[in-house]
Amino acid sequence: MTKQNPYDELLKAPPESRKRVGEHLYDLRYKDRAQRATRLPAKRRLKRIALFKAIIGRGHQCILELGCGSGDLTYALLDHAGEVVGTDISATAIEIAVGRKNLWSLSDEQIKKIVFKQMSAVQLDFPDDMFDWAVSTSMIEHLHPDDVDKHLCEVRRALKAGGNYLIWCPNGLGHHEDRIDHLTMWSYREWVAKLRNAGFRRFRSTMAARPPLVDARWKVILEAFLSRLHIKVMWSRLGVRNILLVATK
Repeated sequence: MTKQNPYDELLKAPPESRKRVGEHLYDLRYKDRAQRATRLPAKRRLKRIALFKAIIGRGHQCILELGCGSGDLTYALLDHAGEVVGTDISATAIEIAVGRKNLWSLSDEQIKKIVFKQMSAVQLDFPDDMFDWAVSTSMIEHLHPDDVDKHLCEVRRALKAGGNYLIWCPNGLGHHEDRIDHLTMWSYREWVAKLRNAGFRRFRSTMAARPPLVDARWKVILEAFLSRLHIKVMWSRLGVRNILLVATK
C-alpha cells in the first residue's frame, strides 16, 4: 500500500481551507522537531544566515521574516534594525521561537526589539508601508501555487517604497530530490516574472553564491546555459541550484 502524502491535503484544499490545513500540518512538523530547538543552528545554516545578513545590511527601522520557524534568522537580524518581526503559520513554531531567546545571550534591550506572531504568509496582518526588508528562507516553496501571487502582493503592500524582499528557495531546475512538502518549485526566470507581475522591480542576485548583488538576469542566463549542458555539479558552484533573489518595491 502506498503511504499517503499528508501534503496532498494542502495541495487539494480549496482556498478557504488552506490556512487551517497548513496550520495543522506545520504544527505537527514542528512538534516532531521540538528537540532540535534546544540547539544552535548547524554550521551550514549559520553560513547562510551570515550571507543574508550581509545582503540586508544594518541601519533599518523594521525587518519582517516570513516563515521564521524556530527563529534563527529573526534573532540573527536583531542588530540590523530597530524592530524585527518573525511570523509563521504554525503556532507551535512561534512558541518554540519565543522559547529559544535564552540560547542567544541577548540583552533586555535586544529582546524588546523582537516580535513573534502566528500568521499566514498569504494574509499579512500589518499596515501598508511598514517594513524596510522582508525575507523568507525555505518558506515560499511550501505555499500552494495558487497562493503565491497573493503572497507576493501582500509582501509588496507591507514594504515601504524602495523596500526589498529577499527570497531563498530551491530552484525548480536545480536537480533537487523530490520533497513532498515542496508545492511550488520554479526557476529564476519564473520567479522574476511572478515578482514583476506583483509590482516589484530591480531584481538582483549574487554573482555566484555570495555578494555583491548583480542584475538577476545573470542567473536567468546561467540556469538556461547549465540546463543545456546537463552538468549538475556546476549548479551549486555557480550559485544557481537555489534561488536567491532580492526584489525592490
